[in-house]
Parts: sequence; C-alpha cells; structure tokens
Amino acid sequence: MSYPLTAVISDLHGNLPALGRALADARGRGVERYVCLGDVVGYGASPLECLDEVMQHCTPRARDAGLEPGCCLLGNHEQALLSGPEDFNERARTAIEWTRDRLQDGDDRERSHAYWDFLGSLEPTRVDGIAYYVHGAPRDPVHEYLLPRDALDQRKMGAQFDSFRAAAPEARVCFVGHSHVPGLFHEDGRYFRPRDTEGPCDLLAVEGERVICNVGSVGQPRDGDPRLSYAVFDGRQLTFVRLEYDLPAAQAAIRAVEELPESLADRLERGR
Repeated sequence: MSYPLTAVISDLHGNLPALGRALADARGRGVERYVCLGDVVGYGASPLECLDEVMQHCTPRARDAGLEPGCCLLGNHEQALLSGPEDFNERARTAIEWTRDRLQDGDDRERSHAYWDFLGSLEPTRVDGIAYYVHGAPRDPVHEYLLPRDALDQRKMGAQFDSFRAAAPEARVCFVGHSHVPGLFHEDGRYFRPRDTEGPCDLLAVEGERVICNVGSVGQPRDGDPRLSYAVFDGRQLTFVRLEYDLPAAQAAIRAVEELPESLADRLERGR
C-alpha cells in the first residue's frame, strides 16, 4: 500500500514565520499530506493565522491545493482554550487568555465560529495503519512529556510501548511532540537525537520493532537549537528537518502585543 509523503509538524505555538518556512520547505520536498500533532496556539503572536494555515493544509480543504487530507490533533493548549488553563504557568496562561480574547473579538462571527468548531472537533489520537499520532505520549496522548532522559527509564518506556501496542496494534511508529525536543525512542532501548537535518532513517529496519518519534517543535524549539524542527515520513523512511527562519520577525510580533510577556520573545533565540 502506498503511503503519502507526510510532513509531521507539532507545537506551532502561534509562530507564523516559523510555520510559513516549514510549509514552504515541505512543499519543496514534494510533501503530499500534512499532520499536525497539536498546540497550534499558545505563546506566539499569530494564533489565528496559524489556525488558518492548519485548517487549510491538514483538513479535507487540503484537496483544494492538490494535497491528501491529513489531520490536526488536540494539544494541551487547545484543550486549555476549550476548558481553561488553570494548570498552566503564568506565561502560558496569559497567552491562552489573550488567544481566547482574540478568538472571541471582532465583527466576523462566522470566522470566529469556524475556529471554535475546528477546535472543538480535534481528537487526541489518530491511526493510519503504519503510524499512530498523538500530541504527548502513548500513555497520555495530550499531557505526558517524553524527554531524552526518559530513554534510560525502562519502566516508563515499557509502559509507553505497552500503551502504544494496545492503542494501535498494527502501527509500528508513534509520532509525538509536546516536549519540543526531537528524537527517536526505539523499543529495544536505543535513543537517537538528531543534531541537524538528518535522514532518511529506516524506522522499519528491525522486524516487529516499534519506534516512538518526537518531531520537535516548529514554533518554539527547546533543545538549545533555535531552528524550527519537523519531520517528513514516507511510511518507512523518516527525515528530521531543522531550518532557520525569520526569528526576529517572530520576536517583534510578540513584543508588539502588550498582553504577551516579553520573555516569550526572548526564549525563541535561546531555543529553550
């Protein structure tokens, strides 16, 4: 069975310059489908514009551009928009409250309703045969983090792969985001952390083995590298992509919004 060349993006966090750069690069690679693992909003200054791009590229509307329909998943920031950000830290809560105000303001009620309908339709998981998609981790698809140090925690990783197997018995690869740190967790305990654009990596090389792939973050990397991160997958081979983008423009957009903490702009250049 053919598998559409898929760009897996995650954690856009309202960073339109980074998202635009990632989408342009993916087009150049001949990507046929886009899957977003969630957290389109939060932190950055362009949540509505990022929602527009995701709704265009990841839903059935993608057919208008000659693409295969993909999907967008529920991230914890979308969930906070829908149900409240009480468990968020102050900066994240401030950004979500400002985003909610933007979604509710303005005279274009039809557009506002379209955003809320889209957000309310998001699901926490998706399976498409070979791949299982979640925002956080197999054990807790929306909230749990997978970080490089977790590769050494056999109990935690064993539980993750058990949950992966139970939720998607036929799948071999689980794609996650949420931690903003790209890497591959192999079922046999190996861990691979890409340092640049790297690949293709054959994720099906070991017969019967499952792999969890963290694609990193488009809008707010946190591995000490400020370049955006996403992945391209063809059903077997995976390429990690790291790209520079117009970071000063993303910072300026945040600083232009009085309600957003300036620290959200500062952290972008540190990749933290």
